[in-house]
This record gives sequence, C-alpha cells and structure tokens, in this order.
Amino acid sequence: MRRSLLVAVTVVGVVVPLSAGTALAMAGDSADRRSTSAGFEIEIDPELDAKFGPRPVNAVEAADIVTRRFPGARVLEAELDERAGGPIWEMEFRLRGNENELDVDAVTGAILTDSDDD
Repeated sequence: MRRSLLVAVTVVGVVVPLSAGTALAMAGDSADRRSTSAGFEIEIDPELDAKFGPRPVNAVEAADIVTRRFPGARVLEAELDERAGGPIWEMEFRLRGNENELDVDAVTGAILTDSDDD
C-alpha cells in the first residue's frame, strides 16, 4: 500500500493542502539536490529518476535502513544511482566520527556494500 504525504500551507489565512511531491517539485532546485526535513541531502539525477520511475525504497526509507544497521549513525546524503541496471541509493553517513558509504538497493532495501568493517 502506498502512502501519501499531505502538506498544509497557509496562504493569507487559508490552509491549502499540497502533495509533498508538488511542494518539492516547485522548490526548483536546479542542482537536483534537496535538503530534507530528515536532516540530510538527497541527490536525484532527473534521467535516472525518469528511467526507474517510482522506487519501492525511497531515500528516507534507505536512511532508516542505514540507521537500523548502524545504531548511532547520522545520514549525510542519499544519491540515486544505478548498479547492474537497477536503482540504488548511495548513502553517506557518519558513525563514531568516521564518514562511511554504502549502497542500498532501491527495490529490495538490501544493503549492497558496507564500508564499516568493524
């Protein structure tokens, strides 16, 4: 089941509901980078976004996968990329003062690479 996020915007005393996607699209971030309320940046190449369409695992869910795997981690950035013809999230995170990277499959949510070797 797919969930939708509803954002309410107050315009001259009137609350206007907007979908989160529309609000983000209207932000007009020309660098394809967006700072999120989750506290990390998301980088999405428009060509990859169009190629893969909606992905079962979004950037926020990929960040949750990282923080569950590495308690205490703070996600810094999520970048949509591709591996073996499928979508992945390249995740950068800080753990115990060290910056780490790993890839999360954007279809299955599986961790594909892990640079924290402890």
